[in-house]
Amino acid sequence: MVLFFAEDSQHPFVKRAMRDARKVRKELREAGAARRLVPDAPATPSRSLQGRRRMPGRSE
Repeated sequence: MVLFFAEDSQHPFVKRAMRDARKVRKELREAGAARRLVPDAPATPSRSLQGRRRMPGRSE
């Protein structure tokens, strides 16, 4: 189910929902912009590439 709200609704709950939605969209845009500005961190090797580690006290 999808709900659509009129931007100019006078109902206080609708006003609050619209204000909160604008705030969340703004924060998401800012977070996306910040991620684009920060260079990618060097990739860490995956666990499968690190090789098997022996557990102390275990014989194979």
